[in-house]
This record gives sequence, structure tokens and C-alpha cells, in this order.
Amino acid sequence: MRSVDIKFDNSRVLPGETLTGNVVVRTDKEFVCNRVVLKVVSKERTEVGSGDNRRTDEKLLISRVFRISEGRTIPEGISSFPFLFYLPRKLPPTYKGYFGYIEHTVEGVVEVDWAIDPKMKEEYQVIQQRPPHIPETIDTAVISKTNNGLHVQLNEDCVRMDTGILVRFKVDDKNRMRRLRFEIRKREDAKCSWSNVDHSIVVRRKFSTLNQDDWGRWKEIRIGENWREYIPFKSELYRISYHLKVTLEIDFGRDPDIKIPLLISDCAPEEDVLEEIALDLGIDDW
Repeated sequence: MRSVDIKFDNSRVLPGETLTGNVVVRTDKEFVCNRVVLKVVSKERTEVGSGDNRRTDEKLLISRVFRISEGRTIPEGISSFPFLFYLPRKLPPTYKGYFGYIEHTVEGVVEVDWAIDPKMKEEYQVIQQRPPHIPETIDTAVISKTNNGLHVQLNEDCVRMDTGILVRFKVDDKNRMRRLRFEIRKREDAKCSWSNVDHSIVVRRKFSTLNQDDWGRWKEIRIGENWREYIPFKSELYRISYHLKVTLEIDFGRDPDIKIPLLISDCAPEEDVLEEIALDLGIDDW
């Protein structure tokens, strides 16, 4: 019996890091091989439609073959062949979306003349770098939008990964109003063959109800705390972005809504947090 396995030292890596591991060969009888190779492939794929109308597109991001062992006799038992590969810094993350995927794989192949080559393919995960921290600005113009009695204001257009985003809202006296719906939506723009397609899903959602005393009064809600979603990115076939959608749910009518594009910011560095506390306490020299 002969089998091949892939053992990663760490199957979750960042772009620009080094992927390391071993191709492990198990055999109950020694045999001669021509060589042991490692195939490293990263690709993205999109698919639209079905049947005769089905279209696909595919881009190879990495396609490399490395010889990790010359021809030799592989002894009975377990033999390991280490490998090392430097990932490009601009490699997009592992992604499974509405129109397809981005995947990163390693395949170990033991090449022999006298039989089908024993092989094994394994997928590893390319994860995203944390986004840059966007400093909070002071005295900037408030982002303000209005639609059919619904008013929304943002002091900034970014979701902070720890605290989310604070949304101020106001509703004019509205008959038949049921509630307000706040959503952060992920938009997937994809290229497939000659066409561009898009799809949107909700990643965070909250609701708010208003009493009669709340008409015309500004209120606040926070959404997007403890961010665990993808960070916006762009590859050859995909573009991932986010927007805030605030909807006024009413009976027997078209629901007014407001959409605002969003950025994602890392948490504030600790020194910035301490400086902010000092300012709040009126301490000049912290």
C-alpha cells in the first residue's frame, strides 16, 4: 500500500508569508521513484447561469511546480519531504462567494514509471491582513442623507472593527410606519466571461421601533461591532465592498431607504486610546 499526504506547519497564512510543510509518503514496501514534486496552484473562478446559458471564467494566480526530491528508493514505512514556498504579497484571500471562489492548493506527486503516480492535493487558507487604522477626524462635515422623511447622519463613513459604526437617524411623522431596519450589506462584483455581475447579502442587521414621541427627534444606534467579516478587497475577477442601508418599513407602500458606502478600519492603537482618555480628563502631559 502506498499513500501520499500533505502536512502543513500552518495551514492559515498571510500574503507575503512563507508556506511550509511536508509531503509524507507511506508504503508497506520500498519502491523506486523518479522524483517527488510539489505543485502550488492558486486560482479564482466565476460561474454564471446554468445549462446552455452557463458561462465560466478562471484566472491562475499561481502555477508553480517544484522538485523537492530527486529519483531515489523510498524505504518501507513513512518518509517526509519538506517544502517551502514564499507567497506573493498581493495574493487575494481564500474566498467562497455567490458567483464562485478563490482557492489555494498544494499537491504532492510521487512520479513513478510503472504505475499511476501516487498524489494528494490539500487546500490551505490565505487570510487577510488587518485593515489600516483610519484616525478619527475632528470637525469634519457630517455625512447627511434624506429620503421621504427618513434622515440619516454619520460622523464618519467607516466601520471600526471593535466598536462598529454609530448611526444617527430621525423620522418625520410617518403614517403606517412599522420600524426602521439597519443593515450592513456585502456587495460582490464579479467578472465572468464578457459580463459583469453583482450580488448583495446582509452581514449585520438591527431594528429600531419609534414611539409617537420620537417623531422628528434624532436618535442613535450602533451596528457592526466585533467585525468578523471579510475586509474589502479586489482581485482579477472579484471586488468586495460594503455599504450601510437604512430602510423605513411602512405598510402598503414602497419602503424609503438610504445607502452609504463604508470603509473598514482597524481598532485604534493603544497609545491613541490612552491619548484620547487623557484629553477627556483634561490632562496635557500623559
